[in-house]
Amino acid sequence: MERRYGILDFVTNFQRCVDFLKDNEEELDFRSLYGSPVLQTQFPELEKSGALNYTREIFLHFREALKRSVRVTIMECNKLEDRTIYVTQKYHRPLFRWTVGHHFGTDSFFCSFMRMESFGQPCVHILAMLVQLDIGSLPESLVLQRWLKTAKVELEGPSIMNEEGEVNEVYRSRMGAFLQHCKRLARVACMRENDFKSCLDKIVEETNVLKMKNGVGIATQWTAAGAQDGVRDPVAVRTKGTGRAQEPFSCRGIKRHKCSNYRVVGRRRTRCPSGSCSQPLCT
Repeated sequence: MERRYGILDFVTNFQRCVDFLKDNEEELDFRSLYGSPVLQTQFPELEKSGALNYTREIFLHFREALKRSVRVTIMECNKLEDRTIYVTQKYHRPLFRWTVGHHFGTDSFFCSFMRMESFGQPCVHILAMLVQLDIGSLPESLVLQRWLKTAKVELEGPSIMNEEGEVNEVYRSRMGAFLQHCKRLARVACMRENDFKSCLDKIVEETNVLKMKNGVGIATQWTAAGAQDGVRDPVAVRTKGTGRAQEPFSCRGIKRHKCSNYRVVGRRRTRCPSGSCSQPLCT
């Protein structure tokens, strides 16, 4: 926004920015759901687990941390009743030491670096422990729900179905949640022609049933007879300038000419014997 902008310019530019962000979000969702990235690290099991769970952007950060985990070495290991404490050190950096703990009961990890608590992503020290323990997939405690590919699918909750709020707010919330499911259905239903036709028929049928149930419009009945009729003739419109255009020719009768001077039926003005034009001129 600039100083010379009015309220109309501000709203227009703001809406343009929102549409741009939505388009970018749709593109990122498409890249996350389709295709699999090429594995680049020395730990393909962990990297593949991150690719299956994380979105594409979060997975790139996870892969960079997994690459740097080879620089971390384990200096000490203290086993307790319910946990194991590891002391890690950066390669050839004795002053950079961090403590990593592993709880047996909850299968959770914590690190004094506290990257998991700050950004919601495991740090290089925790990833080094996973490699040391020969774990092939990420534990559920290290994968937050908001970084998953299916994070937008889990939109059902009491706030959406709350009947005590305003009707418009509840309607918009339901529509947003339903559209997310429709997008996921459209991505997989349009891959094959048979699936596309069957899903489209079901959606049309359910739409017509809900229209009749809620009294919105009139449901269109598609029958075999109606499908065979095809495109019919348009509705006839009365011709401009005359009132007899829609009458059949059998009812109109024969139109006969009249002389414009003497109003004699069957004659014309130039050929009427009673007129002055029919008499010869004297020279």
